[in-house]
Amino acid sequence: MSSGPRTPDAEDDHEADPAALLPGIVGIRIRRLQSLFGSHWQGWFRTRGLSVTPVQGGVLLLIRSHPGISQIALARRLRIEAPTLIQSLTPLIKQKLVERDRSAEDGRVYELRLTQAGIEAAALVEASIPEHEADLLRNLSPQERQAFLALLDKAIAGAEAAIEAGEKGE
Repeated sequence: MSSGPRTPDAEDDHEADPAALLPGIVGIRIRRLQSLFGSHWQGWFRTRGLSVTPVQGGVLLLIRSHPGISQIALARRLRIEAPTLIQSLTPLIKQKLVERDRSAEDGRVYELRLTQAGIEAAALVEASIPEHEADLLRNLSPQERQAFLALLDKAIAGAEAAIEAGEKGE
């Protein structure tokens, strides 16, 4: 039994690649790649017994490199707002991967350190990233991957400059 007339694009829209539907819009491709990386990341680490997002993995690595770093300094290094950092940090604290203690020198400041489980999680993240990224970027040659990373860095720098200029009213 038919549910009514089928429009030509009724089925195709939900299956089509967004980049094909809206060609030339860079943001859609970037968002799609980010979504694919995030999905792969979470599945990758879940099978290894770790439940962290890509940002949380970066947080673990930065805290490991800078034990006692303040939340404010960590947010600056990640170039994110403090509330955004808290969203990523809270699950790590709940999983007992990160400890947050008030600074002995300034009680208004929270210092961050990894627990033993956090140290192990950071080591797993660091060891797994090359294989995880190689899996996702398998269609790029080593030279293309280097060029891709260089272009991403250049695009990020341009986007940061555009936002900074906008904030200054330029």
